[in-house]
Amino acid sequence: MSPRSPETAAPVDAAGGGGFPAAGRGERPAVGRGDGSAASPVHARIALLGAAGYTGQEFARLTLAHPGLELAALCSREHAGRPACEWLPGVDPRVAGLPRAVDPSALEALLEDGVFDTLVCCLPHGAWAALAAERPALADGAARIVDLSGDHRDGARGYLYGLPELFRGRIRSATRVANPGCYPTAATLALLPAVPWLGGPVMVSALSGVSGAGRAATLRTSFVELDGGAALYRAGTGHAHVPELERTLAGLAGKPVAVGFAPQLAPMARGILLTATAPLARPVSPEEARAAYLERYAGERFVRLLDPDEWPETRSVRGSNRCDVAVTTLHGGTTLLAAAAIDNLVKGAAGQAVQNLNLMLGWPEDRGLTSHGGPW
Repeated sequence: MSPRSPETAAPVDAAGGGGFPAAGRGERPAVGRGDGSAASPVHARIALLGAAGYTGQEFARLTLAHPGLELAALCSREHAGRPACEWLPGVDPRVAGLPRAVDPSALEALLEDGVFDTLVCCLPHGAWAALAAERPALADGAARIVDLSGDHRDGARGYLYGLPELFRGRIRSATRVANPGCYPTAATLALLPAVPWLGGPVMVSALSGVSGAGRAATLRTSFVELDGGAALYRAGTGHAHVPELERTLAGLAGKPVAVGFAPQLAPMARGILLTATAPLARPVSPEEARAAYLERYAGERFVRLLDPDEWPETRSVRGSNRCDVAVTTLHGGTTLLAAAAIDNLVKGAAGQAVQNLNLMLGWPEDRGLTSHGGPW
């Protein structure tokens, strides 16, 4: 699959030349707790589509602990009419005060009645685009929308690609944001500072927890099939995340960047451990590479560059919105080796959605999020 040119890539931040910020620099985040600007709403009232899935449940968990986000409507065809505590594991009904689930057909009336102003879509790929075409009043009427599926990551229908470490300046003024995929989030953060040195195709290999495949029961993701082993799937260039990553890298490099991808399911519930290798256009020493990564990620609350000879592991970031990154070069500085670890349900999905909402609402982007993992 050929990469798209920068002109057809997803919308980009105006902070750098040609639209994309330069790979070695970026707008620094505003960190620290706070209530945001005086013009920001005190609360955002959210309708959560796909609330019963793994990503939807993770978003609900994060929202319940967030001081500015309110779950005003929970949408699930399967559980419509049922109390949330019956189908959201871990929710304490004594303190949550969540509404009953509603069918998607009820959302337009709820929006018209002012029950919610913000829509967060945790639906399977294709489902939100189809529903938006069927119910344009819902798609057009919400004050802001964050779509966690792959339906709008190419910039379709005015959606902005929502990787805060690249595009936070534009996200602050956006009303429609497409949350990046979990694999491209880890891969982009692993590669971003090295983009100016890339001299050929990038190869990405990644282990993923089974929650990344969704909650629907399948033979491939059953315990017996997965326990005690790991399995490659859709290796090569056929995975949907390949063009997404190619668009981002092409926009940063100002030229096409080919990507090969070898995703693997591992017998763990959550987490991504990713490595990326690429030939370099000029020799880069391990020390120079590390210095560039330190400069690029200085001040980034949710990206941590590990010490030399330390490598990421999934358990260190479990439950957090943090990405751990490591980098070195091999073969006399002619080959890049970079690695990243994220929680696929948090920084790879629901946590990044909260980070984007914080920016859209004028709040510090770490509001209601943690960079601390829970390794056990």
